[in-house]
Amino acid sequence: MTMVVAILQAKPGQEDTLEEALREVAARSREEPGAMAYTVGRRQGGRFLVAERYADRAACDAHFAAPYVTGLLARFPELLDGEPQVELTDVVTGFVR
Repeated sequence: MTMVVAILQAKPGQEDTLEEALREVAARSREEPGAMAYTVGRRQGGRFLVAERYADRAACDAHFAAPYVTGLLARFPELLDGEPQVELTDVVTGFVR
């Protein structure tokens, strides 16, 4: 299983727009056959944490190639204050209920 964790800092005034875009990607990702989990958290100050799980690296790659994901990534310069912090790793333990 592959996990992606990203920290995104919204530009001031773009917090709600970023949240809406992340909600849309999460909803569409639910239909991907290899998507196991997709969670978005929001903190004060426009900081977002995105945690994703995929059945394998191929499913993760397919997710990031999807048009709704590439579309969001293309909007990052207008939405984010700085570069996203992204970690991709193999899951060694954990659970999802």
